[in-house]
Amino acid sequence: MQYDFQQHIDRRHGDSIKWNRYGDEDVIPMWVADMDFAIAPAIKQALADRVDHGVFGYAHVDAQLVHAAIAWFAKRWDWHIDPSWLVAIPAVVPGLNYAVQALDNPGKITWPNPVYGPIAKVASHLNLGGGTFGVDADGWDLQQLEQQLQAGARTVMLCCPQNPIGRCFSQDDYQALAELIERFDAYVVSDDIHGDLMLDGQQHLPLIKACPQIAERVLTLVAGGKAFNIAGLPFAFAVVPNRHWRKSLQDKLSGFAPSPCVAAMTALKAAWLHGEAWLDQLLTVLTENRDYLMSTLADLPEIEVIRPEATYLAWIDCRKLNWSKPAQHLRRFGLGVSDGTEFAKPGFVRINFGCPKETLAQGLARFRLAVEASR
Repeated sequence: MQYDFQQHIDRRHGDSIKWNRYGDEDVIPMWVADMDFAIAPAIKQALADRVDHGVFGYAHVDAQLVHAAIAWFAKRWDWHIDPSWLVAIPAVVPGLNYAVQALDNPGKITWPNPVYGPIAKVASHLNLGGGTFGVDADGWDLQQLEQQLQAGARTVMLCCPQNPIGRCFSQDDYQALAELIERFDAYVVSDDIHGDLMLDGQQHLPLIKACPQIAERVLTLVAGGKAFNIAGLPFAFAVVPNRHWRKSLQDKLSGFAPSPCVAAMTALKAAWLHGEAWLDQLLTVLTENRDYLMSTLADLPEIEVIRPEATYLAWIDCRKLNWSKPAQHLRRFGLGVSDGTEFAKPGFVRINFGCPKETLAQGLARFRLAVEASR
């Protein structure tokens, strides 16, 4: 079956954060990380069937959803998870905070720079000190990470694949990281929500799989919100091999987190059981969109586009243009993007290319006009 990824769906004047940010301005929104594609028909049908059931009482994570998760990660990531490791959480972002709270001694926190906002805010949310280490297209700056660990950091927050850069991490990357984690008796909370959005036919490699020797020190967050465009139906799993950390997390969730959302679990179960063909076609479209973006902007010497290996997000260095606030400048030309300051990297922007080709072409044309007007 062929799925339609070129259909324009009008999202203005509804509940879309992405499309209503600019009101009635003539601005194409290419900022927040959700896509403009309709969900897989299998998910839509599963939700309709669940609504027809008519009762939405308290629910638990049933065996079918657990089995779907285990089978999905075994097939897609070649990652074999013990079912006992899974802990249901309301969503990835609160899960970041719950995961750190559940540690006996989180110490200070360290996280990569740039990184998407919720990871960078965990330290302040929990009143813990911390600092950053660099990451770019070449990977993590492990020397800076070691300095943070020497200064007392004991919890390392990761985003794999990296948002906003789109960098994937290799066995060698992880082995070098694991050596530091062991040496400094540290722990890792890894947000792998973009792991199903690998471009060019690659397969995501989770840290736990790459370095099983530190599995007891790693908590991995997984969800279908990004890959299946169901961010508005939040639900996630924490994968926690460490029994004590897992029990502590469950205790933290009790009384603070709501019971799992029926609609969200229905959608995710359908995605993992019946959404693989849709996802494979999506990845082809995203790879084509990535390549179109790269070629369209390739002749602009004032910018550098970091070629994403995963996600539907492109990270662009605009510092040569000397725009004080690049997102504000681009807004004047009718394009809405995420400013680098949101990721603690002034002078950069992040563009979301998870949209129909026509929308992407219009947005990139406006980007080019903004650059050319600055010459």
